Amino acid sequence: MGRSMSTVVVGKLPENTLGYYDHGTGLIHVDEDLDRRERHYTVVHERFHKLLKHGPCVTPGARIAREIKVESWTAVYMITFRALLDAYQSCSDVQALAAFLNVDSELVYARMMSLTALERVILDVCAVRCVGVNPTAIHPDGVLVA
Repeated sequence: MGRSMSTVVVGKLPENTLGYYDHGTGLIHVDEDLDRRERHYTVVHERFHKLLKHGPCVTPGARIAREIKVESWTAVYMITFRALLDAYQSCSDVQALAAFLNVDSELVYARMMSLTALERVILDVCAVRCVGVNPTAIHPDGVLVA
């Protein structure tokens, strides 16, 4: 079975549009102003739309649900659990995690929301035993503290 390739078209897109998958042509369009990391992330995200055969959607709730699913898959693809664990042990906040992982903070949040039950247990145990953080404690600044 062959691998499905996607043609990526780089060009100027409307403001606040990083990219989109055109179901009619099968092309992925990406904004030319994105840096290499953002472009990679956007292409992966749009390839998941293609894989799931997403066409136009005018139902707001369904469109949001599709975006949540695709963002979750993108986060799992871009951030392996091993990399997340390393970052979790080395960083004290989401912005630091994102910099460590070379992604944006939104993708870190999506990955954290996509943790399996086992991954969540491992992070909880590591937080307490490896770096002395109680992940259930609320800190007024919203950061993890040792």
